Amino acid sequence: MGSVFSGFMFLLLLNISHAHLIKDICLKSDNPPLCNQILSSDPQCSEAQIPKLCEIIMKKAIFYTQAALQVAKSFSIGVNKEKCDACAKSYSNVINNLSDCQRLLNTNDKGSICTLRTRLSAIKIDVTTCDNQFGGSQPPMLKAANRQCQEVISVLLVIANRM
Repeated sequence: MGSVFSGFMFLLLLNISHAHLIKDICLKSDNPPLCNQILSSDPQCSEAQIPKLCEIIMKKAIFYTQAALQVAKSFSIGVNKEKCDACAKSYSNVINNLSDCQRLLNTNDKGSICTLRTRLSAIKIDVTTCDNQFGGSQPPMLKAANRQCQEVISVLLVIANRM
């Protein structure tokens, strides 16, 4: 009976510890409610430690950036063509850089993790290129897609900084 109780307490403390980890990560992100939604709604995140969380969110960052790329391409007509083409090029670069970051994450040595953090910081800045192209005149759908990319990459950077 004692070992069952001990096991139960261990699992309870592990869940509390993991909930604290997610809360701590999300409080440091650009959008804590979105961060909580992303990390709490994905069953893979429920017991994942920092490296696995980074891997999961990296895939989500690529997904959201691919979605933003498609939105930018859909607006690449008329007066917005040049600006949207610049956004699309930026998103393509971000996707390539995130893919490189996935490879760095898989090596899991100190030098690679340091490079990973540096690249993610640069990627976070690169995503703002689309905002800069438009100033305040960005199509709402593109602005929303870009904001989601920025926020997910923010979560990714917070997690990478915990490695």
